[in-house]
Amino acid sequence: MGARRFFLTVALATALVPALRARADLNYRAEITGVEDSDLGDLLDKVSELKTLEEKPPASEEALRRRADRDLGRLADVAHSLGYWSAQFFYDVDTEVEPAKVAVTVKPGPLYHVSSVDLLGADGRPLSIPQDENKLPLKPGDPARTAPVVTAEGVLLAAFGESGDPFAKIGNRRVEIDKDAHTMAVTYTLDPGPVMRFRLRSVGSKGLTPTMSRGASVGSRAKSTMRTKSKRHAER
Repeated sequence: MGARRFFLTVALATALVPALRARADLNYRAEITGVEDSDLGDLLDKVSELKTLEEKPPASEEALRRRADRDLGRLADVAHSLGYWSAQFFYDVDTEVEPAKVAVTVKPGPLYHVSSVDLLGADGRPLSIPQDENKLPLKPGDPARTAPVVTAEGVLLAAFGESGDPFAKIGNRRVEIDKDAHTMAVTYTLDPGPVMRFRLRSVGSKGLTPTMSRGASVGSRAKSTMRTKSKRHAER
């Protein structure tokens, strides 16, 4: 009797193992729709965990929804980075089909553009950009993308360094998003530091030998760049 009960228990456990394994993961496929901008669509696919982790299915529908919830914030950041600051994202999960389906719908909204790029000194007074300001990767009228905002800092520091301000440093960066006008205004605060002046110390067999001396700070020495007037909502 005891042996029979043992074998029945083993048989029941063996029969349940496939069922338990089948329930361990929720296989699904994700789809992102509503995007016409190919750059935005490609980047959303690369960043979406719903897409990149399809081969690592979650254990339950609840876990799948948590993955989708996390994805919405990540996808919104991607849209903002490409200038779609009003983008909205929604998703729907259908577990009645096999594999389950997650449909992410995108409403990109309008593409925002740069309205102004201003440069201020440490004292709050406007500065001009040394040399050719057209070399900046960020200009009024450009798409309001975030990468050029960061890249422009390095370009500014290099321009000031080549103009005799090797100790210049960025103090602050402010980005203002106007959701009514669909624009982005960028203001950099920069401390040029002391001016470096070069003078000849001697003329020897090896040529001219320069020496450097520090001058006064030039925080208020130049004019303002372009500005626009608008009602803005600040976002950092």
